[in-house]
Amino acid sequence: MEHFFYKGEENILLKVSEYPEKIGFVRKELSKILEIRNLSFLVGSGCSIGNNGIPTMQKLADTLFVSNAEKIKGFSKILQELLFTDEHKAILKTHKIDYLKEPFRNNLETFLGTLYNLKFYLDQIKNEADSKEINKVIKQTKNFILYQCLNEENNGKDSAVIDNYKSFYRKLSLRDSNLPKPNVVTTNYDLYSEKAMDQLGISYTNGFSGFVERYFNPSIFNYALAEQMDISSFKWNIIDSFVYLFKIHGSVNWVEVEETSKLFNVKELQNITFDYLSSQKNVMIYPSPIKQNSSLGSPYSDLFREFQKRIAQNQSVFITMGYSFSDEHINNLIYQALTIPTFRLVVFCNTHYQADGDNKVRINIEKLRMLNDPRIWIIGSNDSDKTRSGENYLHYFNTIVDDLLPDWSENRIETQNTKIIELINNSIEIK
Repeated sequence: MEHFFYKGEENILLKVSEYPEKIGFVRKELSKILEIRNLSFLVGSGCSIGNNGIPTMQKLADTLFVSNAEKIKGFSKILQELLFTDEHKAILKTHKIDYLKEPFRNNLETFLGTLYNLKFYLDQIKNEADSKEINKVIKQTKNFILYQCLNEENNGKDSAVIDNYKSFYRKLSLRDSNLPKPNVVTTNYDLYSEKAMDQLGISYTNGFSGFVERYFNPSIFNYALAEQMDISSFKWNIIDSFVYLFKIHGSVNWVEVEETSKLFNVKELQNITFDYLSSQKNVMIYPSPIKQNSSLGSPYSDLFREFQKRIAQNQSVFITMGYSFSDEHINNLIYQALTIPTFRLVVFCNTHYQADGDNKVRINIEKLRMLNDPRIWIIGSNDSDKTRSGENYLHYFNTIVDDLLPDWSENRIETQNTKIIELINNSIEIK
């Protein structure tokens, strides 16, 4: 296994030989910049894979397109019904879309994008019959993705994934309380972040306000929870454990409601089932080449605006985990932030990874490395013939949260111990 830590074009891990030393070296380097004033993370789909987690888009394509009879037997009845029927296959054949061949075979994004473009063309020429047929395939594909993102097949079996998220948010909650609260941006539709913070008792805001009925309200990002420190003098302080969560591609439990007196007609549901959600208008940006245009409407435009504002502040660090740099809209915002001299970018990735049979992902990450900018750190591991037992990939989410992110609780304990020692010394002097 080949480990790397690029600062610009230089792999500074070449100076370190043993794996434990590499872990310690990376952790020490990260601890230097994570105490910066404005800290933001991007949590991509790679963070939710894990054991019994959410499949990648390529694996979803495998299931939707080429599941054999033996494999299908192991699926639940609901999942079997979400696979393509003979009717869907006939529609695709009529329009000469061979989903079993490239560029569709391993790429749901290209597949959905082609269907959307075809439907747009059919709508323009007023071919309502064919447009309805194509829409059947689009709806079936979207429902399949929704069901997989709910991960009902692995309900109760995905504790390892939730534990990774809990470790991540637990460490964030222990960051210096005098610094601004951290921002977590995610492209994921799943609810692992919310579940982890709920179980840990960490307060967060995701852009929704209300209790019984929660509606989207972007102004909520300007607020934070505070506790009253001194009743007599009205002193307030933001609570220690607080996170700003931005789900910039939407969420499985966001639905669009028609009749409402609210400014924004997006509602967050608490109790979610596939049967109910599949009948609603979900607020999710499904994978397709036109998703950059989809993100121009509300609530996406508001979320992206807040995202851009957070990372464009002076003295900002932006850390990407499980993100493949395949979303041009997000990439453009990161590139814009790099024009700010005090901005730092940390990318956890595998540089040998190639998405959907092309070099798009590697090229985007390689572009960053070739800038030879010491503000850009690229950290991860690649497969090699020299893999040793006991070594983990540096860009895996569990490695990042368990081994590489500094444990701020240690700093707190040291600080408290120092205060206690000072208190004891002062009491001795008084005596």
